[in-house]
Amino acid sequence: MNLTEKYIKIKEFISEYYWIAGIPFLIWGFILAMESKEDINRNQKETYGMVYGARPIYKQYSKRNYKYEFYYNGKKYTGTSTAYNSENVENGNFYKVEFSDKNPEHSRMNFDLEYVREIKTNENGKVDTTYVPKEKKLRNKMKERLEKYKIELDTIKN
Repeated sequence: MNLTEKYIKIKEFISEYYWIAGIPFLIWGFILAMESKEDINRNQKETYGMVYGARPIYKQYSKRNYKYEFYYNGKKYTGTSTAYNSENVENGNFYKVEFSDKNPEHSRMNFDLEYVREIKTNENGKVDTTYVPKEKKLRNKMKERLEKYKIELDTIKN
């Protein structure tokens, strides 16, 4: 058997069984994902993060992979989580982020409830940031408008 025939046989073998080389990487990825999930469950903290990017996983109307950022102890961290496109997740939206306080690189975003950031300055001049569920914020705005309208009606009647 000459060198060319050996080369052809090796090439045929590789082209037939190349997929086997990917199995260790799949197993390694699965183990890392499970370790990250377990780390979050064991050392869980919560904060709020902002979505800043998205891309489809498979098709345009299927699940999407959302990029987000959050801060912990003054340091910025980023992560990715998946959600269906129909959940109205957009850039700039805020959601809860669960992460490991031992390794904040291990995190996941919870898309169940959208939050709105409120920044207030107290009487000492200190800036305070809070996050309120978006639905509650909208209800409060509506209540304020109704109260204002009620006051205007009372002044007109008198």
